[in-house]
Amino acid sequence: MFDFATLDRLALDGTDAVLRPVFDPRLRTFSVQLWENGEPGGIHGLVEHFRYADEPVESVDAFLAEHGVRAVTDQEAALLYAGLVQAKGGPDWALLLMSIGADETADQA
Repeated sequence: MFDFATLDRLALDGTDAVLRPVFDPRLRTFSVQLWENGEPGGIHGLVEHFRYADEPVESVDAFLAEHGVRAVTDQEAALLYAGLVQAKGGPDWALLLMSIGADETADQA
């Protein structure tokens, strides 16, 4: 089962990089913050306007390459997508939980 408690910070194995999924409710856009060694390293989505959670996931590898960080694995991409949907919350998060057969209370634990 997924560890829903860590979807807000995805550590990339073998690196000192952490990806933090963000949803801005005012702009209704998604972005991904890159943190390296505990310091902000860049924002994927600062210029782009990602309206759907899959958009930053599909293009995150090019952003990471620009910052000298390896590409995400398929599993990390799936977790990043889940983190973006969790950041948005609401019915999208509930639908994702239902689609993977998770109980919403697992998120609260």
